[in-house]
Amino acid sequence: MSDNNDIIVHTNKRFEEVTYEEKLVVGRNFTRCTFYKSNLKGCTFEDCSFIDCVFESCDLSLIKLKDTSINGIKVIDSKAIGVIWYDAGNPFSISFNNSRLSYSSFFGKNLKKTKFTNCIADEVDFSECNLVMADFGGTELTGARFANTDLTQANFVGARNYLIDTQSNKIKKARFSLPEALSLLYGLEIIIQE
Repeated sequence: MSDNNDIIVHTNKRFEEVTYEEKLVVGRNFTRCTFYKSNLKGCTFEDCSFIDCVFESCDLSLIKLKDTSINGIKVIDSKAIGVIWYDAGNPFSISFNNSRLSYSSFFGKNLKKTKFTNCIADEVDFSECNLVMADFGGTELTGARFANTDLTQANFVGARNYLIDTQSNKIKKARFSLPEALSLLYGLEIIIQE
């Protein structure tokens, strides 16, 4: 990425092995760009937009998104630890595959049909989110928070270590697999005997 303030639009570019750690990036528009093996850890994006971009084998940990829109983004084989995604503007659409999202927050975001496949999403906050038809297939969810979350038709087949209160979340037609689905019984205040 250039430090030249005159260049604000990046289209169909490939950013490979870029190290932009802890930088402030203002007023940049990225469309159909690919970031490969890049380190953007702690970077602040302000008044930016990312449209149909791919982040592969990148470190996006602790990035900050101020008035920045994320639309059609794919995060693959990457780290995005400690990101406060709810600070991102709208539109907002993203998918994650084989990535680590630990200690991040999506609080209140519309994540309908979002894919979180084969990820590590421990201690992630999904409170108040719309996760209708979201896909958590194969994802580790230790300590993830689901509170007042719409999980209608969401896929948890192969997901592990989730605790979802069936009383405070909508889970109609959501798909689960055994034995992990037994965790849904814990919030029902029932006694299970062997």
